[in-house]
Amino acid sequence: MRYKKSLAVIAALLCCLLIILPICGTAIYFGSAASARLKDTARDTVGFYLDQASERTGATLDAVRNSIYYLMSDSATQQIMSANTAPDQLKRLGVEEGLSRALLVSSTLDPNVVTGIYLVKDGTQYLSVLRGGAFAGTSIRIMSAFSSLGNMNSARDLYTLEEYPDYCYCIVDYIDLDTMRAIGKIIIELRTSSLVDTSYIDTVYQEAAVVISRTDGAVIGGGEPSFAAAANGRPTGGYLDIDGASYYHTGETLSPFRVRVDVFVPRSEILETINQTLSIYGFFTVFVLVVTLLIGGLMLYLLSKPVRQMLHKIDLLATGDLSVRMEPTPYRETERMATAFNDMADRLENLFDEVYTKGLLLREAEFNLLESQIQPHFIFNVLEVINMRCLAAGQEGICRIVSNLAQLLRANIKYKYKQTITFQDEILYVRYYLELQKERFEEKLNYEINLEDQEILQYYLPKLTIQPLVENAIVHGLEPKRGGGSLRISIWEEAESICVKVSDDGVGFDVSRVDLNAREGAGGKAEHNHVALTNINRRIQLVYGQQYGMTISSVPGSGTDVMLNLPIDMDNRSERSV
Repeated sequence: MRYKKSLAVIAALLCCLLIILPICGTAIYFGSAASARLKDTARDTVGFYLDQASERTGATLDAVRNSIYYLMSDSATQQIMSANTAPDQLKRLGVEEGLSRALLVSSTLDPNVVTGIYLVKDGTQYLSVLRGGAFAGTSIRIMSAFSSLGNMNSARDLYTLEEYPDYCYCIVDYIDLDTMRAIGKIIIELRTSSLVDTSYIDTVYQEAAVVISRTDGAVIGGGEPSFAAAANGRPTGGYLDIDGASYYHTGETLSPFRVRVDVFVPRSEILETINQTLSIYGFFTVFVLVVTLLIGGLMLYLLSKPVRQMLHKIDLLATGDLSVRMEPTPYRETERMATAFNDMADRLENLFDEVYTKGLLLREAEFNLLESQIQPHFIFNVLEVINMRCLAAGQEGICRIVSNLAQLLRANIKYKYKQTITFQDEILYVRYYLELQKERFEEKLNYEINLEDQEILQYYLPKLTIQPLVENAIVHGLEPKRGGGSLRISIWEEAESICVKVSDDGVGFDVSRVDLNAREGAGGKAEHNHVALTNINRRIQLVYGQQYGMTISSVPGSGTDVMLNLPIDMDNRSERSV
């Protein structure tokens, strides 16, 4: 059994498509538009933060640089650093307190950022500038920086120590202004976490990374080395893939210092809002889809219940129970189906009664037909008696006429209920007819039948196709002609058809007066010889199609040729189609 599609499945698929496609299209449009908007917002927010942070950090570094110049030019500091002996405690404290007041009182030098300023000579601590005095931890870090980074000398660079990752250092040679010789180091310690304020960006993007690095790529603080390495040499304002994640990156160099501030914001955090929205949207889509399918399933169940009852009634009707009827249904559509079914059942019942009645009448007609066949048998018996009497009297001519007439009548009865017969039967029937006509016209009528191939005799054609043409030729062509005439029947086979040609040398007629495509009785009363030709042509085309039929050529006073074009019918297919 061939697989049939389910209307319920098709309806469910259409329902899913009608819900999912618009929602998905809306989600894609919303996602792309909102993503672009969120990316623009992130770019503006990070750019604003970077400008503010760079300005503040640059101001801090400028203050550090100015502090270095101040320490270089302070006479008391020059005197202590140039002396060969260490100053006494009282003098050193006085100088430190004066420097602290001069440097740290300024709001640009934030004590949360600058944790210590030290002047060191020959590895010995000489001066320290702190708001609250010297701390042992700071002094240890400063001495470690002097020991590890003592050969550094730059007011534009910041350096770090591996053992103290939370701090960075600015290290500059302290110059004797009289001799212009380096006599010590100015070491300024800065707290890396306070150098760049990240409170604002952390509030907006909690997973953002702010990296402080030197322009050579060395990280000063605030992030993994992979961030600085990924951003080194790359243009800002784009997205970078770092450790398998995508980050929006922008940065700025704090000129004239060789220090960079780079900000990295995860793409996932930028799009977190839209991802959450799409998740809610997806949940809503699934919810609407499930609810729709449940409602559709419920409606299908309610609708299919009366349909199942209808199918049961139809099955009962198919078994022959014509009394079955459908009950009223609660729905308008199914009620119309039930009404149509009941009307059909009523018509079937009436039709059954009518057919039954006609069957009885047909049986009665068959009895009548059987009874009517008594008369032809009676006629054959009488003709047989006449034939025997003629033979006994030596009247062979009359005997031949009676025999041909009997054979002609017998053929009429034999083929009475057949639509098609073989060429052999048709030609035999024609011979009986011609022999009777020859007895009538004697020597005035000559005929011949030419058959190209004996195999044609087994082909089929509509009965009484050739005989009416022969009769038409004799009655309307040869009989009006003085002195009689001849008739020729030629039958041959071509590539895909059988050709039958009936020719006479009679009086002929005007072919233009014959319309072979006219229906019988149309257009007024036609001449009787023309009607016969028209009926034969119409019957051939009804049986075999419009490509077959009859053609006529005739010249008044010179005879007539009638050509039939018939299909090669070897299996009597026309009879089976009737």
